[in-house]
Amino acid sequence: MVIADAYVCFNETSPANQFEIAIGFMDGLANIYRVLPKPETVYRDYKSAIKSSIHDIEHNKGCWSLHKGCSYLNAYVCDYATPPEIMVQLAVLLPVWDYQDWSGEQLVFANQIYDNIQTFWNEELHTIKRWLPAVEDQLDGSEEQKVPDTMDAWYLHHPLLNLARMALAGDEMAKDLFLKSIDYAIKVAHHFNYKWPVFYNMRTLETIKAETKPGAGGEKDVAGVYVQIMLQAWDLTGNRKFYEEAETAAQSLKQFGFDVFYQANNVAFATKATLRLYKETGKQIYLDICNMLIANMFKNMAIWECDYGYGKNFPLFFGLFPLNDAPYMAVYEEQECFAAFQDLLVMAEQAPLSESAKLLLAEYVKYFINRAIFYYPPMLPNEMLAEEPTTGEIDPKLWIALEDIHDGWEKSGSVGQEVYGAGLAFGIVPRHYIIIPGQPFMVFIDYPTSGKVIKDNTLSITVLGNGQFTCRLCVIKTEDKDMPDISVLAGNKHDQELLDKMDMRQMPLEVNVHGDQTIIIRWAN
Repeated sequence: MVIADAYVCFNETSPANQFEIAIGFMDGLANIYRVLPKPETVYRDYKSAIKSSIHDIEHNKGCWSLHKGCSYLNAYVCDYATPPEIMVQLAVLLPVWDYQDWSGEQLVFANQIYDNIQTFWNEELHTIKRWLPAVEDQLDGSEEQKVPDTMDAWYLHHPLLNLARMALAGDEMAKDLFLKSIDYAIKVAHHFNYKWPVFYNMRTLETIKAETKPGAGGEKDVAGVYVQIMLQAWDLTGNRKFYEEAETAAQSLKQFGFDVFYQANNVAFATKATLRLYKETGKQIYLDICNMLIANMFKNMAIWECDYGYGKNFPLFFGLFPLNDAPYMAVYEEQECFAAFQDLLVMAEQAPLSESAKLLLAEYVKYFINRAIFYYPPMLPNEMLAEEPTTGEIDPKLWIALEDIHDGWEKSGSVGQEVYGAGLAFGIVPRHYIIIPGQPFMVFIDYPTSGKVIKDNTLSITVLGNGQFTCRLCVIKTEDKDMPDISVLAGNKHDQELLDKMDMRQMPLEVNVHGDQTIIIRWAN
C-alpha cells in the first residue's frame, strides 16, 4: 500500500534572495508538474448552469433581504440576521455586468443591486462602509467583525476596487463614490504605514486585532490590493499622487517573501498591480515582487486528486485554498483568482513573466473550469452536504454555490451557501464562450485567450499558456438550424495534423489543442 507518493526537485545553485527562491520554486514546481499524473478534463455545461443560477437568484427569497424599502443580497442563503454588505452586492454585480455585456441580456436583479449601492455611503466618515449604515446597529457581535464601525482591512479595499472597475467602464455613480472614498483609504494606509492589521475601528483607527495569529502579522497582502486601487485612481484622474502611493505601497510588499499570503484573491490582485508597475516603470523590483506573489499563490494549492470518501464525487485537482490555514476550497476567492490570472496572462504578453508561471497559471484556469461547477449543490450528492452550516441554510436544489468544498473526509458547505459566490458562472461564461453573431454555434475554449477578432466569417484567437500542454476547444451548436461548413486552422503543426483527420460536421466538435498559438476558425454557409 502506498501511503504517500512525493516528487522532489533539486537545484545545483543556492538562491541569493527571496526573489530567486520564488523563481526557483516556480521552476521546480513546473518541472514536477510536467511529470505528474493529471486527470482528464471534461466539458462542463456552464451555459445551462448560468440559466439556473439566474432563475434562482431572481426568485429565491433566501437570497434577498429588504431594509428601508431597498432590496439587498444576503451574504448567505437565508441569512437574514446579518446586515447587508457592500462587498456582497458588488461581488455579484460585476460578474453579472460581464455576462450582460457578453450576452446582450438585461437582468432585472442587476438593476436592483445597482440602485442601492449608494446607500452604503457614510457622510460622517466620508467613505463607503462595509455594513449598510442604516442598519449597522443590528450587528449582534457574534463574530469579531460583527460590531459597528469595525473594519476587516481587506473589506474596505475590495469594494473600492470594484467601484473603480465600474467607474473605468464609464459609470458616474461608481466614480463619484470611489473618488469620495479614496482619501479615507489613503488616510488609513498612512496611519498603519502600509501594514494593515486584521481589524480596526473606522472612526478612531484604533487597532482591534493586530495579527491573524500570534507572531504572524496582519493582513500583509492588503498592500497589494491598495496598489491596484491607487493605479485605478490614477487611471481615472491622471493625478500623480495616486501613482506615487501605488509605488510606495508596492515597495512595502518586498519584505514578506513567502509569508505575504493572507487571502488568495488579495494576492491575485497584487500580481496584476505589480506587473502593471513593472510595465509602467521598467523597474526589475516590481517584476520580482510579482513573481514572488505568484509563488505565494502556488504554494497554497492542492495539485493532486482526491479519490477517497466524499472526494469521489467531485474533482479536486489544482484546487486553491483561500487562506494559509483554510482546510477547504472557497468559491468566491477562487473565482476572483481565476479572473485575475486571465488578466495577468494577457498583461504578460508584453512582459517577461516567467514561462513556468505562464504554464501553471493557464493550467490552473483549465482545471478550475473542470471542477468549479461542483460548487453548485445540485451537482453533489446530498449526503456530502453539511446539515448545519455556520450561517444560513443549504438548499441542495439551489444553483447558488457552496462557500466551501472540503477534501474527502469532511462534508462541504459547512460555512454556508454563498450568495456572494453567485457570480461564479457569470465570470466563466464570458471569458470562455465566444458568440459568433448570426451563426447557430459558439466556440468554447478552456484556456485563457486574447486578441479575439471576428471578421469576414472568420474567428481568430490567441491561445495563451505554454505550448507543452493542451486545452479543450469546442464548437457547440446553439440553434436548430443547418450548420455552415467549418474549418479550423492551428498554428501548432501537430494540432493541424489532428484537425485535418476530423469530421468537422460532427457536433459538438471537440479537440485538444496546445497553448501558445493562434487558432483560426472559418465558416461558409
